[in-house]
Amino acid sequence: MGKRIDVKDLNVYYGAFKAVEDVTMTIEPRSVTAFIGPSGCGKSTFLRTLNRMHEVIPGGRVEGHVSLDDQDLYAGEVDPVAVRRTVGMVFQRPNPFPTMSIFDNVAAGLRLNGVRDKSRLKDAVEGCCAAPTSGTRSRTG
Repeated sequence: MGKRIDVKDLNVYYGAFKAVEDVTMTIEPRSVTAFIGPSGCGKSTFLRTLNRMHEVIPGGRVEGHVSLDDQDLYAGEVDPVAVRRTVGMVFQRPNPFPTMSIFDNVAAGLRLNGVRDKSRLKDAVEGCCAAPTSGTRSRTG
């Protein structure tokens, strides 16, 4: 089932720098929404506020209101990890957490979902990171 996102009077800061100013919008369930603009205008920063990813950057904070089906995503009792499980992001380029190894970045989703078996984690990470071996051809000449 789709979820409605409501944003009202949103300002996003990194320290004293205001990266996004006064955004108010609604994204209806099961709709397609595009953010179009020049590099550096705040598109990705805005998207990061929808799943609280901007908080992993030192000094990141918001003013305003973001709700998912009428639940305030920034209420004190809301777990940011739970928000990220519901509102995912796919990045254009690799975007690892800087405080974690590449292994730990790849395994993070499994660990968040309760996988603790080191052998299973290792197999999954190696499977994701291995070079393709079947179905791959190169053409020359």
